[in-house]
Amino acid sequence: MKRFLTTALIALTLAACSRRDPTAGFVDPALATLIPADTVMLAGVKVESVRETPLYRKYIEGSSLLKIDELSARTGFDPRKDLWNVLMTSNGKEVLVMARGKFSEMGREPKSMPNVKRSSYKGYTLLGDDETGVLFVNASTALVGTIPAMQRAVDQKDSSKGVPKPLLEQIRTLPAESQVWMAALGGRVMLPLQFQGNAANLGKIIQEMQTATLSMNLRNGVDLAAQANYTDDKLAQQTRDALRALLGIARLTTPSAETDVLKAFDTMQVNQVGTAVKFTAQMPPDLVEKLANRAAARIQQ
Repeated sequence: MKRFLTTALIALTLAACSRRDPTAGFVDPALATLIPADTVMLAGVKVESVRETPLYRKYIEGSSLLKIDELSARTGFDPRKDLWNVLMTSNGKEVLVMARGKFSEMGREPKSMPNVKRSSYKGYTLLGDDETGVLFVNASTALVGTIPAMQRAVDQKDSSKGVPKPLLEQIRTLPAESQVWMAALGGRVMLPLQFQGNAANLGKIIQEMQTATLSMNLRNGVDLAAQANYTDDKLAQQTRDALRALLGIARLTTPSAETDVLKAFDTMQVNQVGTAVKFTAQMPPDLVEKLANRAAARIQQ
């Protein structure tokens, strides 16, 4: 009997933990109830985790290109230390960004921004214009998007069921160490993009995608993995071949003098496993640093 009770207690404890956070840390519970029921894509950045990486410390923390000091002076908010998590949602037509962070001192209302209209919606502070803005749910939760999208998120908050089940199933397949991630349902609604030239066939194939995931780890260079799932092997094979062709063309059109870019292409792999197509890229820290320096130099030109 004692053994049974012990086993039951362990099982109940694990079940309780599971109920508290079914997304295993990918979606902040404070944001889950704000996710619209018609969401077909979720993407997130674990900002606090990314902040600990060498890549962030060297290229973002002290960057003057992002004008973070100017933003902090105008708003009282410094994303380099005050931002915790970012979540982006899309229903295929519009995007809504959610953020968790320290948006005001000691729980007071956020500092107003110059030339921005201040209003209220159902008791929540809203800064913006007639089309887009920022809505503060509380001192640590904010929404950024169109006014209608933010209002709908607030309207359905009390009746929300959290992350839609099909997306939840995809999120659960992501590596726990992912710092940047994405989970999506496929079809035209997921990627309303117009592909041109060599990418036209790839665009058609993407529309047949059933689900897709992406994860990125920046702790030691860049470790990226993406997967697209299809209904049959033939579609998966077409996607694999199209991606390999695009990579081949990109590599062939890269000048031989740009050795760092060519090395980056060498780290990229496209493979098919049944009805799934997998893309991976593993760039060591020294290569990432060279590419980052190159990008920064071009931005400053």
